[in-house]
Amino acid sequence: MKKYFLSIALYCFFTNDHLKAQIQPQDIQFIKSLEDSIKIYGDSMISDKNEETKFIASYRIVKTLKAALKVKNAYQYQFDSLLPIQIVYAPDNSFRIFTWFVINENQQYRYFGAIQLNTDTLQLFPLVDYSDFIDKPEDKMVDNQNWYGALYYQIIAVKQKKKTYYTLFGSDGNNFNSNRKVMEILWFEKDGKPRFGAPIIEYKNKLQNRFILEFSNNAWATMRFVPEENKVIYDHVLPPDENLEGFYSQYLPDGTYEGFEWVKNKWIHINLIDYIKRENGDVPNVQKKTKVDFRNPGKTIPK
Repeated sequence: MKKYFLSIALYCFFTNDHLKAQIQPQDIQFIKSLEDSIKIYGDSMISDKNEETKFIASYRIVKTLKAALKVKNAYQYQFDSLLPIQIVYAPDNSFRIFTWFVINENQQYRYFGAIQLNTDTLQLFPLVDYSDFIDKPEDKMVDNQNWYGALYYQIIAVKQKKKTYYTLFGSDGNNFNSNRKVMEILWFEKDGKPRFGAPIIEYKNKLQNRFILEFSNNAWATMRFVPEENKVIYDHVLPPDENLEGFYSQYLPDGTYEGFEWVKNKWIHINLIDYIKRENGDVPNVQKKTKVDFRNPGKTIPK
């Protein structure tokens, strides 16, 4: 199979233009001071019991992060991993995405985020969580102002002719009853504006714009691209009783895996995946599953 995956070596980072882009020492100190403020706001956003206080803290993070990113060449600044924000980079280093969330009093998740392009001066696209108003999200193509919110933890890139599609993997705490994993497609129009969703995911003989795996809040399921297999791999989930089919808050992983493989310019669903043991041990070629308490994220981001 032809391999369309872009190099993880961040080719663009090593071009002459990027080597010239440097942050001045005084600007680094300025960004660091704002970074410290974001950490303080993040503590309130995560630990405060008052919903209004949490959202005020999140909006302050938005304002402070934007001020930091306005600094010339701010894209080159590597933010502290202890921030209450998940940051992921495109494989070609053309952009990075910031995402975070607030949990309201009803245990529902509201996501915030932004896409920053790799430019000397700021080109930023805010991500507005519109997921509560998106009916049948698998079929919808949206822009950054109507985003299906998630906390992104992995990006890979695929090529379809001359067009690059970025496949994003994210967690969605959803609500008190269920969690979700999201396989999202991001691409950019000719004018540089981002779009989410593209009909390049084939699932159950139907093309759809994104793939959503929903399961019980009492369980944890994984979904990610596994380079060793060159496939997207996720936990197969099902209800404990056939009478509960369609009640996704009851779905649990059964120890088997499904996935997607990039074939003929689209992600093709694979029902069951068999794993070959590694040469240096008997661990399957997939990340070991660990149960993560998504409702108490601390400093660990679930994958």
